[in-house]
Order: sequence, then structure tokens, then C-alpha cells
Amino acid sequence: MKKCLLLFTFFYWNFAIAQLKESFNDGNFTSSPVWAGDVTAFKVNSSGKLQTVKNDSASAKYLSTSLSLPAACSWEFSVELGFSPTSSNYVRVYLAAEKADLSGSLNGYFVEIGENGSKDSYDLYRQSGRNVQLLINGIDGRASASTLSTRILVNRAEDGSWQLYSKNRSESAFTLEGKADIPPEASSASWFGFQCVFTKSYSAQFYFDDIEIGAVKNPEIRPDPGIPADSSSTPGPGGSPAYSAIGKEEIIINEVLFNPRGDGADFVEIYNRSDKVFNLKHLSVATMKKDSVTSAKPITKSDILLYPASYMALSVDIGNIESEYDAPDRNALLQVQALPAFSNDKGIVLLVSDSTLIDRLDYSEDMHSPLIRDPDGVSLERSGFERGTNEPGNFCSAAGAVGYATPGYRNSQFRDTVTADEPVSLASKTFSPDNDGFEDQLIIHYSNSEPGLLANVSAYNGSGVLVRNICRNTTLSTEGDIFWDGTDENGKVAPVGVYIIFLELTDLSGKTRRYKKACVLASRF
Repeated sequence: MKKCLLLFTFFYWNFAIAQLKESFNDGNFTSSPVWAGDVTAFKVNSSGKLQTVKNDSASAKYLSTSLSLPAACSWEFSVELGFSPTSSNYVRVYLAAEKADLSGSLNGYFVEIGENGSKDSYDLYRQSGRNVQLLINGIDGRASASTLSTRILVNRAEDGSWQLYSKNRSESAFTLEGKADIPPEASSASWFGFQCVFTKSYSAQFYFDDIEIGAVKNPEIRPDPGIPADSSSTPGPGGSPAYSAIGKEEIIINEVLFNPRGDGADFVEIYNRSDKVFNLKHLSVATMKKDSVTSAKPITKSDILLYPASYMALSVDIGNIESEYDAPDRNALLQVQALPAFSNDKGIVLLVSDSTLIDRLDYSEDMHSPLIRDPDGVSLERSGFERGTNEPGNFCSAAGAVGYATPGYRNSQFRDTVTADEPVSLASKTFSPDNDGFEDQLIIHYSNSEPGLLANVSAYNGSGVLVRNICRNTTLSTEGDIFWDGTDENGKVAPVGVYIIFLELTDLSGKTRRYKKACVLASRF
């Protein structure tokens, strides 16, 4: 009886561990099951999905988990990519690998999403050592959307035959991508996992969810594969999940072209500075007149997603923007039906989500560099994500070196937030206000333990003569930046030379602290 019970227990245990259901709803991937590999490169985000985290360089990161697989088996999982997959940014989902480390030589099977061109597809491969063999070449174009969300299903029968299915966003049934007949083989493969290959820009835009591994399934199949679902639809593995409501300053105004050349088009660029995925159909661009929000224009009526650390340039004429400026990422440009009419000299740009004000920029032609003689066709760019949108100096002219605008990609004037141990510091001791996109402004960083300090900041030349009152009686936050564009009191660029920045910070009790910082205003020769 004991032997029978032990035998039953053994077979029951084998059957049990052949099943895997992982939704990441417990908020971690360290238990039930345990995932191993590059654990610091992944997280479970606020939406309950496994997500890669931002990386400082191009790399490849993986996670895997151990399980026992029967000969007949199915794998089903959801994948989202916040970009159009390429040969530099792609994912391999290892269905069965002989070892936990998915980064090198191994034997196993994987589904790959990502290749160059417009024929991206969902493909099944067998890997032997470092050699890979294509088993199923999926339908061309089904994985070519600008942002991707899909549900993948793979069946393996006992006779060694494989079937690969996909269900793209907004599709209600699976599409058969292809079949392959492979002689049954003995395998020690007992690891499932993800390998993400990325450039720096897309390092944090891989998402995985709702993994089910178990008995072979018989899915509902679309009668006609047709064209791949467009990137503007809501992803729907097992239904349509709700995306996060947009909070204040989670999506921000990042660049504005309000005075285009000739009959050209305006554009407003937005940026997702959160770790959430947002649906842009809940967002509008508006302006303000007499203290009232007016001319609110919905960005889209479709489901278009904006992923973390992503840009989107909005214009009524994307073709004009592409013809006027370098726009390397076509997927980061969105043609909208309408934008508010923006004045060429000054005005207000608003982002509104379901009647909630998300961000506001008060712009003026006077914010352009003094070197800009003709502001037509020159955008105003944000220089820092962490600084307040209307913080003085945060928006300035796009660099001439990039053609005076950067629609859909990193701003030419962007500067990472400066951190320092001392109360007052300079991001760089040299700057050159020549609008080339490199150190065009002097950035004075301050960090104080108390709020409400009153600041007076001035620039003096090497002879001690006052050149510019940078700010007078300005109330500071506990941490931030003050900018000097290198101009004097008359709005002209000051001569090349050494300057002393003099700061007086007065607290609420009347106590004043004084700081001096030397800098060099330089020029290219």
C-alpha cells in the first residue's frame, strides 16, 4: 500500500509541477514560482505586470523559472513592447531550455519577436548550442506595429508537432501563425523564461503577464488572418485591461513649435515620465483664455498607448514635420485631427485628462535664445523632466545643430538633474551660449533643508562689474536649478571671460547666507 501511495504521489507531483500560472498579482517574482537571472533588471509594476527597468546602456537581460514539462504541452503568455521590434530591440521567450542561463549556449526552443523591416512576425526557433534553426516562420507583418501587445499560444503534441498562434490587440480570436513537424526527442529542458535585447532608449519597455503552461489547448481561430492589428488599439489578452488614469505631471509637455516656417504646422511633443502605460484617448491639448480652459482638442478617439520614457510629437501635418526636421522615429509622431490655435508671440499650452489639468506651459517668443534672430521654425525644448514646466529657464530654443527642433526624440537641450552634496553648485564651470546644444546655459543647482528661501542671484565679470541680475527676490523650493543664458542686462550675449556668480539666500527668520561660484563663458573658435 505504501508503494502504491508513493507511486501515486510521484505521478501527482510530476503532473502538478507541469502546470504554471503566473499573473504577478502578488507584486513580486521571488516566490511561487521563483524566477532567477538578471533579477535587478526586472520589476513588477503598478499594473501588476513584469517589466524591465531602465538600463544605462544597450544590453540583454533574462529571467527564467524551473518546471517539469510533459511531451504534450502548451504555453500561453502576453507580451507588450513599447516600440516597434527590430533586430536591436527584440524578445525571445524560451519555452523550454536545458538550463537557467538564457544568455549563452544552450539547447531549447524559443519564440522570437523582432527583426528589421516591416515584415516582423512571430517565429518559433530551435536552439542547439549557439546555432538557431527556424521552425515556424510566422505571418509577415503581424508583429510590425509601432507598439505591440499580443497573446501567444504554442502547442506541442506528443508526436513532436508544433503549432504557433497569436492574438494581437483588439482581436477576439487567435491566428494560426504556422505548424512544424519535428521527430519526438528526449529532452532535459526544464526552464521557461524571457530574454530581452535592447538599446538604452527602449530598455524599460518590455512587459509580460498572464503566463499559463499546461495541457494542450484548442483555441478559437480567426477564419482570415488579414492585416496585423493596428498599434492604436487596446491590448486584449483575455479581455481589455484598463490602463492607468493619467495623474498630474505624469505626462508632461516636452517641446512646442508654435511659430512654424511659412505655411508649416505647429507641433506639441509630450513625454511619459512615469512607469505607467497610458491611453492617449483620455488626453486633450488645450489652451487658456481669460483664466478658462478653451479649445480642448482630443488627441485621438482610438486606443493609442504611451509607454514609460516615451515621446510623442502631435501635429495636424506629420508630413510637414518630417520634411522640415530630422524625425528618426516615425512611430513617435502622431497625426491629430486638430490642435488649438497657438499665438506666434506668446500663449498657453495645456494637457487635460478627463477635465483634470495634467500640465501647463506658458510660452513666449522672449524665451528664445538671444542668438535666434528669426524664431520662425524654432521650437522651445524642455531641459529637464524633474524641473517645473514653468520654472524659469526650463524651456529654451532647440539647438541649431539639430535643425532647431527634435520631434519625437530626446531634446537637444536636455540636461540630467544635477545632484551635489553642497548647498549651491554648478552643473559645469564652463558654458557657451551659442545654441549648439552643448552647455548653452549655466545651470546653478541649489539644495536646502528648509523651504521658502528668498534668492538674489547676480553675475559679475572679472573686474567686479555687475553684468546681469539673474533673479531678484525669488522664492525657492527645497531643491532646484537657476539658469543664466549668458546675456547681460540689455539682452546681449556677454563677452567671453571669467564670471562670478553671487548668491544671497535669506531664510524666513531673516538670516542670509552668501555663496560665490566662478564660471567661464566660452566660445567656439
